[in-house]
Formats: sequence, C-alpha cells, structure tokens
Amino acid sequence: MLKCAFFFIISVLAVNIAICKTADTTIRYFKTIDGINIHVESLDSADYFRLILPSDSGDACYNIQEYYKNGKIKFVGKASTGDGFLSPKSDGLILDGDCISYYPNGKKSSISHYKEGYKDAFEYLFYPNGTIYCCLKHLLANSKVYNETLDWECYDPSGKMICKAGNGKWIVYDNEYKYIKFEGQVVNGYMEGEWRGSITKPDTIKYIYKYKKGSVLSSIGYDRKGNTYLFKKEIEPATYRSGQLTFVEVLRSHIKLPRDTNGEKASIDTVHISFVVEKDGHISEFKISDKVNPRLKEAVLAGLEKCNNWSSAKIYGVPLRTQIVIPLKEISGYSGDYYIRLLGYEEKVLKDD
Repeated sequence: MLKCAFFFIISVLAVNIAICKTADTTIRYFKTIDGINIHVESLDSADYFRLILPSDSGDACYNIQEYYKNGKIKFVGKASTGDGFLSPKSDGLILDGDCISYYPNGKKSSISHYKEGYKDAFEYLFYPNGTIYCCLKHLLANSKVYNETLDWECYDPSGKMICKAGNGKWIVYDNEYKYIKFEGQVVNGYMEGEWRGSITKPDTIKYIYKYKKGSVLSSIGYDRKGNTYLFKKEIEPATYRSGQLTFVEVLRSHIKLPRDTNGEKASIDTVHISFVVEKDGHISEFKISDKVNPRLKEAVLAGLEKCNNWSSAKIYGVPLRTQIVIPLKEISGYSGDYYIRLLGYEEKVLKDD
C-alpha cells in the first residue's frame, strides 16, 4: 500500500526553533516527516541532531556535523553565511566546501563539493553497502543562476562500470535502492532515447520516457491491462476542485443538520468521514468513523452524494482507487499577523484485486 498524509496550509506559519548553545557550538534537533526535516525541541523527539561548530583557524566557514540519534555520524561539511540561489540553507548558513553524507550503517552515501551554496565539480553517490553507484558532473556557471548536471559515470551493484565519461547505460533507483525505477542510455552526459521502468506497488505499472539531450519529449504509463496514459507528473494525489479545504466547505453546505429535542442543531465538528475516490473520480464506500446518531449519519451521507467532483489519484498517469479519511472541521486562526487554515487528512492508494 502507498500511504501518504497531506497537509494543506494557506499563508505562512512562523515556527519557534529549539536552539541549545554552548560557548562556541550550536546544537539543533531534527525529525524527518515525509522527506521534510523539521526542527523539534529535544533529542527524544528527533531523528538526528546537528552541531554548528566555529571555523578553523584561517577558514571563514563553519564546521557542520550531524549525527543520527544513536550517535553515528550522518553528515560532515562546511557552511558559510553567504546567499545562494536555491541553495540548501539552514540556520542562516549555506553549504560551502567539501561535504560527506553517511548511511545509518556508517557507510558513505555521498561526497560532494559546494561553492557558496551550489554544487560544483564532481559528486559521488554510493550504494548502501558502500560501493560506488555513480558520479555526477556539476557545471557551475559564473552567474551561478544556471547549474547544469551531467550523468558522468554509473556502476551496477557488482561494481562494473556501465557508463563512462557521460556515455553508456544508466540506472535510476528508488530512494532506498531497493528497486530500479527506470533505466536507459546516456549520451554526452544527457539522457537520450527511450528509458523504461516499472513498479509493482501499489499496483503493476510500466512506463516509458523519451528523452532528447536530457529533455523529456513524452512520457507514457501502462496499467496491468496494457492501457496507455500520457502523464507529466509521476505522482498525483486525488484532488477535489481547488483543494480539500474546498471539499469540506462544499460538503458542510450540503449537510442538513438535524435538531435535537431542544431545537439545537447537531454538531459535525468532531466527525471524520471515509470514502473511496474511484478511477473515474466519483466517490463510493462512504463511512463515518465517529459514533454519531443515525439522523446525523444519514444527513452526512446524503451530503456526500452531492460531492463527486474529484480527480482520481494517478501514478505515472495510471488512475488508481484511493481511500480518503478526512475531518469535517479545519483548524484555523491567527498566528501573529498571519491567518492560517489547516486540514490534515489521510490518503491510501488501493490495489485492484
């Protein structure tokens, strides 16, 4: 099952960051949620922590060290206070110099060099067992606005070089190197011709990209029956019109709330609903996760019948059934000068039988 939690935020929310300092070292704690590193208050809540140490003698750059929660090294590098375009900023710093990342098992995951926040020269990536996977060649323009990356060297898991000096075969893996996402030919550092790939979870899907000097000319997905679907995005969640916040607003407007013996309308602020977005966008299999009285349940289900303006989830263009669990009340209010609206919901792609 592919399971994702999506959160929609309108406006900006300022977050207080936990900072612990010694005389010359700053310590910060981080937790990774859906690929995003978020500051947390303590080591107990963190996945890893970062040390920002003072510069070495004669060097203007700070020393950055990161450690997994168990104390094993995660990252070692240099950072400065410059301002780079799309650079990996953190704590007001940007990477600047040689950097090494490590897997949780202690093996190197990458070796790279940054110049004022931009990757420059050669970058080396490694398989989880520590053997070389590939080498990327970064061409940093003088303006630093255009940073081109060439696929330079690639090695299969046995250590055999399959691409040399930008020419040969290339393999692209998932983030954990558990399966091949797709593979094809590289010419002069650029993806060229047909690249093919497939997945088996959450369903069996095949896909073909066509490239010309690194640019995508077309991309087609195939479901298990061989039906074809053009696509531009690899993953598209199920969506309602202009968003799930709109869905809750529309649904609430369609619900005729019953009244109790005192004439008071029933509340749905604590109600969570579950339904399936089918491949054609209509919704089915309505459920209410909270214990509510039969009349309120009937009113909510009647309202759901009028909210079929969904687009199905798609992976490599192939439409898939998804189960949505969503609350009928958003969280909203002011944070400083900003007004925020927040809705948390869960989406799970269902595999066809």
